[in-house]
Amino acid sequence: MSSISINQLPQVNEVNAGDLFLIQTPTASNTLKFEDLIIGLENTTFANTISTFNTEIEILSADVSSLSANIATNTADIVIANDNISTNTANIATNTANLLLSAAVIDVNAANIATNTADIATLQTGVIDTTTTPTSINGAFTGAKGVPITIAGVSYYIMLSAVPV
Repeated sequence: MSSISINQLPQVNEVNAGDLFLIQTPTASNTLKFEDLIIGLENTTFANTISTFNTEIEILSADVSSLSANIATNTADIVIANDNISTNTANIATNTANLLLSAAVIDVNAANIATNTADIATLQTGVIDTTTTPTSINGAFTGAKGVPITIAGVSYYIMLSAVPV
């Protein structure tokens, strides 16, 4: 009987689904379907590269998770900042309205000051010099001399009269 060596079998250029591998073990020869062939990482020459890539993928995954959490925080901060901007815009509008109202009040007060200044000028006819003894001014006052008021070194009497209601 002649023996056939595995080396004498013809070779193929590719492996397809349904093909078989011939496996020689110390006790027997067996076949293995191509679909059932599993090559573990420890049986490859590139195991170290895959392990390095796996470590880098885990680091990147952790970074992505951290960045995702930061995006949620930043989004919340942006919402708060936007609300603050809206509130500040409303406050600016209110303050602008208050400034316009205050300007109008200042205008009214300026007009009142002008009126009061004119009234004071008119009422000065009721203040007389102490060099004369007052008995009446325009017929509105009768009586004795009162306590003088000194303004800028000049003494004055203020004449008061009752006005009928």
